[in-house]
Amino acid sequence: MTEFRFDEQKTTSLRHKITDDIRRAIFQGKIKPGDRIREVDMAKQMGISRGPIREAMRTLEQEGILNSQPYKETMVAEISAEEVLEILIPIRLTIELFAIRKALPNIDSEKIEKLAGIIAEMKEASAQKNLYKIVDCDLLFHEYLVSLSDMPNLIGTWSSIFNRIRLHFIMQGQTYEELNILWKTHEKLLETIKEGDLAAISAELTSHIKDSNLGFLKTHV
Repeated sequence: MTEFRFDEQKTTSLRHKITDDIRRAIFQGKIKPGDRIREVDMAKQMGISRGPIREAMRTLEQEGILNSQPYKETMVAEISAEEVLEILIPIRLTIELFAIRKALPNIDSEKIEKLAGIIAEMKEASAQKNLYKIVDCDLLFHEYLVSLSDMPNLIGTWSSIFNRIRLHFIMQGQTYEELNILWKTHEKLLETIKEGDLAAISAELTSHIKDSNLGFLKTHV
């Protein structure tokens, strides 16, 4: 594992808190894809037994954040260009294009303002060169769009790939030379949504999702 150390747990920790701590360390780039995760090291750093850590790691495996094989060490999961191209992009397109079609009649000025607020946060994070806040805002923007469909099953499907998308964004973020492009592309998408033309929105959303992966694909093919 890298030089990053987990905080000692001052009180009895629940599995959920440990899960959140590990997940946050990964998504903030303190532990990177491919790094090994060792129960014994974390137990010593947190000052707890290995049981709750083992449970937390099992949860993160189910989320697709960690990979573990029998008799081998657990590692932070990686994302291949093939998975991005053949799985994540098609699933995102299916979910988000359907969601915007269902949501569009109900997108009013209040919802537009909420989306604009997320972009403003992304813009601020770009000025601070805070990649991890940018990723949070990016995902929040698209998650909110999906939620506007008001279809719980669709939201559940999105949630099932959420962490794989997030892990991919953290890896891809290192390929961007100019972080401002991220909020600018979302601003362009929002302007199209405000115009209310479904065909134009679908075309812009498709381009947005595909183009946002080009940097990763070019460096990982």
